[in-house]
Amino acid sequence: MNESLQLYFNAFKNFPAKHDGEISGNNAKEKLSFAELLGISWALQMIHGLYSVITIYLGIMSFDYFSNSKNFTHLMFESLSFQFQKMSLITILFEVVFYPFIFQFAYKFWNACFKFYSQIFEHDDPNFEEKSQEVLTSVFSANLFLLLPILGNVLSNIAFCFFLFRAMKSKFEFTSLQASLVLISPLFLLFLFAIFSASYFVFLITLL
Repeated sequence: MNESLQLYFNAFKNFPAKHDGEISGNNAKEKLSFAELLGISWALQMIHGLYSVITIYLGIMSFDYFSNSKNFTHLMFESLSFQFQKMSLITILFEVVFYPFIFQFAYKFWNACFKFYSQIFEHDDPNFEEKSQEVLTSVFSANLFLLLPILGNVLSNIAFCFFLFRAMKSKFEFTSLQASLVLISPLFLLFLFAIFSASYFVFLITLL
C-alpha cells in the first residue's frame, strides 16, 4: 500500500514524463495498476466528501444562528430553505458511492480519445497502451488536490485539464492545437448531444 501511494505521489510530482516510466516511478516496470489508481482516487474522493459534509453542517449551523438572531440578517436567512443543503448532500453521496463507475467511464473515455486522435493525427506508436496508462496515471494524480478542504475540487479539475494537456504533448507528441482539440472533446460531444436532444424535442412537437 505504501508503495502504491508513493507511486501515486510520484505521478503527481514528476509530471509530465518525457521518457517512459517517469510517470509511474523511477523504474519503468514499477507502475500503478488500474485497480490501485481507482482505489487511491476513490479514497481521495471520500475525503473530499467528508470535507463537503462538514461544510454543509457548518452551513446549517450558521443558518440556525443567523435565522434566530435579532439583527437584520435574519430577514434574509428566513427566506432560505434547506433544499440546497439536501441537494448538495445527495450530490456528494452520489459522487462518492458511484465514483468507481464514473472513474471507469472517464478512464475508458480518455483512453479512447487518445487512440482516436492518435490515428487522426497519424501518431502511430507501438507503445501506445503503455503511454496511455502513464498519461492517465499522471492525470488522475491531480486528485491529490482533493485533500484541500475548500478549493480542493476546483484545483483538482484545473490540474486535471492542465496535466492532461501537458502529458499529451509530452507522451504523444501532440501539438498545442491537437492537445487542445482532445481536451475540448467532452464539450463538443455535449454540444452535439444538446443539438440532437433539441432536434428530437422539436420533432415531437411537430407531431402533435
